[in-house]
Amino acid sequence: MKVILYMAVSIDGIAALDEKTGIERYGSSEDRDFFLSGAKACDAVIMGKNTAASFKVNGVPNFVLTHDKNFSQAQKPAGADGANAQDGRGFERDGSCSRLTRASFCERVCLSGEPQEICAALEARGIKKAALLGGPSTNLHFLRAGLVDEIFLTVEPVTLGQGIRFLSEPLESRWTLADTKVLNARGAIVLHYVAERCVKAEE
Repeated sequence: MKVILYMAVSIDGIAALDEKTGIERYGSSEDRDFFLSGAKACDAVIMGKNTAASFKVNGVPNFVLTHDKNFSQAQKPAGADGANAQDGRGFERDGSCSRLTRASFCERVCLSGEPQEICAALEARGIKKAALLGGPSTNLHFLRAGLVDEIFLTVEPVTLGQGIRFLSEPLESRWTLADTKVLNARGAIVLHYVAERCVKAEE
């Protein structure tokens, strides 16, 4: 299964203001559109509990990584009306794993385990490509396990000075720049990297 990480950071490498707040307030509508388009092109999305508590991505199954017993496996509720509010990045806000809108029929499933076990569980469901949406701690676990194949890193033209960095501990890995894309006049830019092991496998 291919795992594609999507993340936005400030110029100084900050990926989140704290454990529950990303940097989406500094994000652009162009990044939102790019990010959602990529995520919805995958077979599923993977995110941590804190990220899932704030939003979900419509149109694809959302897998939430948590040991929290209150986050139960998603079921399609009767009479769902699709009236949930959307946040600034185009996600549908939803504070639980038990709600599903009629408009999206988007499954939310909670899983726990090591990244290798998560990937095996998704592959058993027939998923061939998943978008990894973090937050930073979840992303770190998958990067440390060597399971991330591509990274789309949006650099927003702001500096924050403090917060949670893209990587919060030493981790050496090698990547090849595959493409760049300037999103807007302010200079938000997407850097597309492919894991060096994937490049060598294709040679």
